[in-house]
Amino acid sequence: MELTLAPNPLHDQTQTLTIDKVAALIGENGSGKSSILQSVFEDRIKAGQARDYRVVCFSSGQNESFSKEFSSYLKKLKNTNDAEQVYAYFYDKSWSKILIFLASTLMKTGKVREFLIENGYTEESQDGFKDDLHSTLSIQFRIQSAYVTQIQQALKREALGEKDTFRQTVFHRNLANFIEECIDEDYDFEETMRSRTVQLKSAKITRIHFLSNLFDDPTREEPIPDVYRELPAVDFFTQAARTDSFIPRARIGLTFKNGLDLDDLSDGEYQLLFLYALIDLFDAENTLFLLDEADSHLHYQNVEKLWSLLHSIQGYAITTTHLLDSISAKENRIEHLKVVENGRINDDNKIKQLINRLSVLSRAKSVEFEVCSKLPNIALLDDYNDWVIFSKLAARKGLNADRLLQVHAIKKTSSCASDAERLGQAKVEWVKGLSQSGSLINTTKIFLICDRDEANPTWNQNGVELAGKPYKELLKTIRWPHGLNAKTFLLAWKRREIKNYLLSYTALNHFGKLDKINGPNLAAVDHLVAGEAGDNDSIRRINAKSIIDELINTEGKGLDPEKLQAYIDLIPPQEISEDITNMYNFITGKL
Repeated sequence: MELTLAPNPLHDQTQTLTIDKVAALIGENGSGKSSILQSVFEDRIKAGQARDYRVVCFSSGQNESFSKEFSSYLKKLKNTNDAEQVYAYFYDKSWSKILIFLASTLMKTGKVREFLIENGYTEESQDGFKDDLHSTLSIQFRIQSAYVTQIQQALKREALGEKDTFRQTVFHRNLANFIEECIDEDYDFEETMRSRTVQLKSAKITRIHFLSNLFDDPTREEPIPDVYRELPAVDFFTQAARTDSFIPRARIGLTFKNGLDLDDLSDGEYQLLFLYALIDLFDAENTLFLLDEADSHLHYQNVEKLWSLLHSIQGYAITTTHLLDSISAKENRIEHLKVVENGRINDDNKIKQLINRLSVLSRAKSVEFEVCSKLPNIALLDDYNDWVIFSKLAARKGLNADRLLQVHAIKKTSSCASDAERLGQAKVEWVKGLSQSGSLINTTKIFLICDRDEANPTWNQNGVELAGKPYKELLKTIRWPHGLNAKTFLLAWKRREIKNYLLSYTALNHFGKLDKINGPNLAAVDHLVAGEAGDNDSIRRINAKSIIDELINTEGKGLDPEKLQAYIDLIPPQEISEDITNMYNFITGKL
């Protein structure tokens, strides 16, 4: 599913969100995760029938902006004679008791009913109806004078021949049916009804025929849009409990077998039941769930249950989370995780952002492994930006850089400040940590790409893979659990670091920096020459970092992608080293 997201209070541009069943929005408090959900919700309300999906929003706390928007929307529908079914819903905890009761009542093979029976909270009738025998919804019900006046005015207009009055709306007809079946069969809306306690049982609710504009309109000729699913009972209770006019939500109670109160359950059980109810009642191929911190209050085992459930729904879900257990849940692959910054979904250097986010949380190392284990192909480099530079150089060289998108870059030092240190040791130790982490590992290829720095290694004939017994022995220290084997390759640049591959006669000459390289400290035979790559030992070993950084960085920001691209665009392809081609061919040949 692909959504075009409207601007939100923190980001004034539209953006595209691709949802592979589930999209989990991750970011710090105030990053704009909830703002994105609200923009989707508001857009769905405004769009009407122009959208072919229904939105169901859940918030674990009180979200006044959502609630106000939803209440206004429902009020408009209730007062419209020809209102179609609701196609955008918002529920916070104040709605939980109604929805859990309705889910167990109406969805007899659903998750709520299954949970209640498994835990001994209710039983089913043994007749063909399979009613929930013990769940009881206690409500305070009333009819206020304003509503009585509205109905009496409608009767007067009908006496004058008017047909489409408020008394003919689906809401009023359902309200009359509900009162007749559950409260007072003789009530006729001629006077107010004082607040009274009503105990609702499943068997009674299932016997009421709740009407729907779409499914009970004999004059309707056009087909019913696929977005709608017949939920008239849910729509009625949603309308009736919208304000305190009929069913004040604050005074609703829900009890189970032996008088067990829903409020006596743990916060985790309570929330899980609430989420089960939403999915039981609303899940369909064209439903989009918006779940704001749905994993809050949940024990880690229930967090796993939640994500397993979300990945099994018929529809789609956008969630927000900051819990480590959710980020690392085995069902959440890397494509499901979306990093949010200032209201914008930022997929640039996603892994870097995820790991940086995790670094401020407890269990950071463990969760780093759990996140990285979701990646099929990993490249460990001394800096995230090394992969950016390499990819852009490959593209400038005329290679298909899109193939490199299959590989995710991770920042890990090469640990080689002198010949006394083994090149790549730290990267190998990280892989050993991954292999021993206990994570469910989906990784199949790991490329350890080292800066050469001051080392003097030798390479295999492919020009990128480190040769020699010490490196083979180093790789053998990695022990994967039985049945797993992420193939690991120990590689190194032939130049000091990736930025040395940005040394170009043409580009440096453009910026007036050529003499910084072609100076007295470099033998004339090794000078950069127009149209040549400069593949000699002097260029390989020179420390050009400060020269290159000045041309591609922005102060206070670091690497500037626009400056980098502009610089690389100045480099003729023939001035780019064949080392870039060799590294590209090696990596893509292993994918």
